[in-house]
Amino acid sequence: MHLKAFLTFVGLLSPALAQRIVPGAYIAEIKGTNSNGFMNKARTHGIKVRHRMTLNQETSIFNGISFDLEDDTPENRAKINSWGEVVELSPVRLYDAAAPVAKQVTRDVARLISKRAAAGGPLDAYPPHVQGGVDRLHAEGLSGKGIKIAVIDTGIDYNHPSLGGKFGPGNKVAFGTDLVGDRYDGQNTPVPDNDPVDCAGHGTHVAGIIAAVDKDFIGVAPEVTLGAYKVFGCPAASTGNDVLISAFLQAQADGADLITASIGGPSGWTEDPWAKVVTRIVEAGTPCSIAAGNEGAEGLFYASGAADAIGAIGVGSVNNLNSPVVLTAAKFSSASINGKEFGYTPGTGSFGTKTYELYIPVVDGQITDACAGLPADAGDLKDKMVVIRRGTCTFESKAQAAAAKGAKNVMLVNNVPGAVDVTVTAPGVSVGMVIPETGAEWLKLVGQKETISVSFDEEATSIITAVPNPINGGTMSVFTSWGPTNEMYQRPHISAPGGNILSTYPLAFGGYAVLSGTSMATPYVAGVIGLYLQKAKAEGRKVTPAELRIGLTTTGRPLVFNDGAKNSTFLAPVAQQGGGIVDAYKFLHSKTSVDTDLLEFNDTQHFRESMSFKITNNGDKQATYKLTDIAGATAYTTQEGSTLPQAFPPTMLESYADVKIVPNVLTIKPGQSKRVVVRLTLPAGLDAARIPVYGGWINIASNGQDRLKIPYMGVATAMKKATVTNFEEGYPVLLNYRNESIPVNGTQVTRPPVLAWALVLGSAVVRVDIVCVSNPAANDVPVFTDNTIGSFPTYPNYWSPRNPVGERYLAAWNGRVVKQEGDPSIKVPAGVYKFVYRALKTTGRKHSGRDYERWESPNFVWSP
Repeated sequence: MHLKAFLTFVGLLSPALAQRIVPGAYIAEIKGTNSNGFMNKARTHGIKVRHRMTLNQETSIFNGISFDLEDDTPENRAKINSWGEVVELSPVRLYDAAAPVAKQVTRDVARLISKRAAAGGPLDAYPPHVQGGVDRLHAEGLSGKGIKIAVIDTGIDYNHPSLGGKFGPGNKVAFGTDLVGDRYDGQNTPVPDNDPVDCAGHGTHVAGIIAAVDKDFIGVAPEVTLGAYKVFGCPAASTGNDVLISAFLQAQADGADLITASIGGPSGWTEDPWAKVVTRIVEAGTPCSIAAGNEGAEGLFYASGAADAIGAIGVGSVNNLNSPVVLTAAKFSSASINGKEFGYTPGTGSFGTKTYELYIPVVDGQITDACAGLPADAGDLKDKMVVIRRGTCTFESKAQAAAAKGAKNVMLVNNVPGAVDVTVTAPGVSVGMVIPETGAEWLKLVGQKETISVSFDEEATSIITAVPNPINGGTMSVFTSWGPTNEMYQRPHISAPGGNILSTYPLAFGGYAVLSGTSMATPYVAGVIGLYLQKAKAEGRKVTPAELRIGLTTTGRPLVFNDGAKNSTFLAPVAQQGGGIVDAYKFLHSKTSVDTDLLEFNDTQHFRESMSFKITNNGDKQATYKLTDIAGATAYTTQEGSTLPQAFPPTMLESYADVKIVPNVLTIKPGQSKRVVVRLTLPAGLDAARIPVYGGWINIASNGQDRLKIPYMGVATAMKKATVTNFEEGYPVLLNYRNESIPVNGTQVTRPPVLAWALVLGSAVVRVDIVCVSNPAANDVPVFTDNTIGSFPTYPNYWSPRNPVGERYLAAWNGRVVKQEGDPSIKVPAGVYKFVYRALKTTGRKHSGRDYERWESPNFVWSP
C-alpha cells in the first residue's frame, strides 16, 4: 500500500515553508456557502480579509475562495478553521512555469520559418515529429480537428500568424481568459481581464508545439482549438495555486477536452490543493497533462507538483535528435572566400556595425582554449577579435586571458553541437559564440596562412540552423525530474521531445525561439492526445482519462541512459523515463490494451510480492501473446556512506529484479481479456541504506512484434528506516538573530531564536514543540514521550518536500505557543526553554511517536 493509506489527516502548512508560501494568503475550501457568505462571516467575526479569487467557476469540482488575512495570527486562522463550512484551510503556495533550462530567441520572423523543415524535404521531416511517430499520424490525415485543448500558462500571442492571428470563437485560439493581469507576480492580488495575450513567451512556445500552422511549420495537432488561460504576469515570475485552481476549474467548465500545464515545483505529495483539484477534474472525465519538472540535477525522490497528482499524466523530456540553433547573421572573408555568411550567438556586450581581423591562436593543431592564457607572442589585440575554443575552464577566465592582451572582442568556438549565450564580467569585453563547424572552417583557413576578417551589423537578422546532436540526441534530457514521489508513486508516466525545441514565440520577441524543458515535452504529449481524441471521436468512442494515461505509458519506447555526454549500455531507470519516449502511432493504433499504467511494488516493508493486470485483445483476430521482462538500471538515491541525496547522475547498477510472469504465453480471442500475474524478487547485492530504486518493463509481444510495455518500479529498502532529516550537515540547529548557532546550554536570548531544519527526504509531518526547562510543572501538553508547554505556532508542518542542495527551512520563535492544534496562541513567561523537533519518517504513522525522528535544542534563556 502507498503512504497515503497511513495519512488521512489535513492541516495547515506553515508560512515558514521553503516551498514559497505567499505570506498571509490562504485558500479555503468551503461547503454550504459561497465566497460572499464566507467574506461576510469573516467580517461579522471581526476578521479582516481581502478577497483574492473565487474558486468554483460554476463547477461541482471544488467550491472555495482565496483571500489575504490582514492580521495573520494563529488566533484568526484557528477561528476560520473552526467554522463548519470550512473543509480545509491551506496557504497559497507559489509555482513557476517549468522554466526553460536553455533559451535561444530569434530576432526576425520572415527569414526563419522556411528553415524549420529540412531543405527540400517533406513537411514532417521535423525530427521531433519523427521521434515520437507524429509524422505517421499526419500522413493519415489526423490533425486534432474538433478537439479543444486548454493551455494553462503565460497566455498565448494569438496575433502570431502561425497561431491564427486573432482571438475568439472561430479562431485557432478560441477561448480562455487572463486570470491575473500583466502586473501579477504571484505575491500581489490578481487583477483579471478578458485578454489572455502572452507578454512573457512561455505559453506561446507551448501553444506552437501543440498547434502552430505554417507552410513549413506545423504543431503536433495543428487543427485543434486552443484555450489560453493566462496565470502569469509580465515577466512570468510565479503564480499561486489559487490561480492554478481557478484556471483548471474554468477550463473544465469551458468544456476543454484536455487541460495541459507546463508548470510545477518540488513537492512529491498528492495533498496540495492544486493537486487535489487536478485529481477531481480527472475523476470527472477531463484528462490533464502536466510537466514532470526540470530539477533532474537534484536526483531521485524529487517529483514535481501537480504532475504528482493522482490521475494526472506526468511528462518527462527527451532531447531532439537535431539541435535547432538560432544565430545572428554575420559574414567573413579571406583571400579565397568573399562575404560568406555565418551565424553566432551574441553574449555580453555588442560587436556593433564593424569589421574585425581575427586573431586565431593555434596550439597542437587546435584553436587554443586559453585556459593557460594566450600565447606570449600574441601582441596587442585591442583592434582584433580573438577566437578561443570552448574548453575546460570558465568563460570568464577566457575573457580575462583575452583582456590581458588588450582584446575587447572575443568569439568563442563551441566544442559541442550548437552555440549558447555567454555572459562574462571582464570590463569592456564583448563576447559571442559560433558553432564548431564555423570554427573548423576558420582553423583550416588559418592553416592555409589566410587572414580572415569578420563583419557585423547591429541590425542583422537571425538565421536558424539544425545541427545533429550525436552526444545526447534521442535520450532523456538530464534536467527531467526523477521520481518516485514521497508516497512511492512513479513519475513521470511518459516522455516526449522537449530538449532543443523550435516553436512560436511572441512577435514582440522575434516570433520564434528554441527552448528546452519538460515544458516543451508536455504540449507535445497534449498534441498526441488531441490526435487520439479526434480518432476516437470519429469512431464514436468515449475516452476516459485512464485510457489515455495507460495507453500513453504502455506504448512508450524505453531509452538507454545518457549522462549528458555519452550513452550507457543499459536502459535508463523507470524513475527517470517512465514508459520511455512516446510512440504516437502505436498509441493510436494498438489493438491490445491493459488495465494498468504502472506496476508499483512499493518498498520492502509494504512489498507487493505479486501484482496482476488484464490484457484485452481489441483486434478482430485471435492473438497469442508472449510476455517477457525487460530490466532497467537500478539507481541509488543517496551518496555512498551518506544520507545526502546524490546529484545527477546517480550511481546506477545493472542489478535487476527477478521477475516471473504467469502465464508468460497466452492466447486471447477478439474482444476477450485474460489476467496475468507478475511475481517479483528484489535485486540482489544492493546497499539498502542507499535507497535503491529498481524497475523495468513487462514486454507484451504478439506475432513477433512488441505491442505494449508496462513499467514496473519499486524501492529495495524499508523507507521507514531511512533518515529524513539532514542531521549530516548539522540540522536542526538553533540560531540567534545574527544567524549564528547557539550551541551552549543556558544562552540568553533577547530576540526571537530561529530554528533551522532541513530534509534529505520528504516528511509528511514536522513538529516543533517547546519545553519549559525552568518550570517543569508548566509542561501540561504531552507530545509522545515529552511533556511540553505547547507547540510552535504554525506547526505541525505538513507535506514538506526534501530540501534542494543548500536550502533549509527557517522558523523564528516569538515566545508564543499553541496548546492544541488549531487553538489560539498564548505567551509564555520568561524562563529557560528548549525546542523538540520531530520529523515523521516515510510511511510512518502520524500518531506513533516511534515513527518520528527526534532532536532537542540546547536550553536557552527567553527574556522577552
